[in-house]
Amino acid sequence: MKTLMTGAVAFVLFTACPYGGPHRDESQNAPAKTTTTTSNPRAGADRSSTANAVVDPNKDIPGKRPGAVAEPEMNVELTEYAIHMPQTLTAGTQHFKIVNSGKENHNFAITGNGVEDKLPDNLSRGNTTDIKVDLKPGTYTVYCPVDGHRGKGMQTTITVK
Repeated sequence: MKTLMTGAVAFVLFTACPYGGPHRDESQNAPAKTTTTTSNPRAGADRSSTANAVVDPNKDIPGKRPGAVAEPEMNVELTEYAIHMPQTLTAGTQHFKIVNSGKENHNFAITGNGVEDKLPDNLSRGNTTDIKVDLKPGTYTVYCPVDGHRGKGMQTTITVK
């Protein structure tokens, strides 16, 4: 009878402990709760046979695509009777970013070496626009064709190499 009782006490102690016996941490008042999942969270009909496509992060950035060459961007500032811009440029397509920092309306015209181009509309004070021009090596005159501005000194000469 003594063996039966000892076995019963041992059975109760062993099954009452969530860790299967004397491994229980007595400093805790309640046994630790554990959770077991039987399914794989990565498995599923929508993920089992497909994968996300690899996308080039530079795909939509101009100048970052393989083989793409970024066009140089030249800042041009128009003020009362002055044009501020680089005096030497490289041959090829030039992207002029033009801002009217003056108080009057201005325009941008470029002539020379077979090129005659200008903005379709005058720029009012504070406005910005751009124009692309294909330039070959040579000398060009840049000026403002508005109301005699060229005669007042709003002209410069640039060299394309």
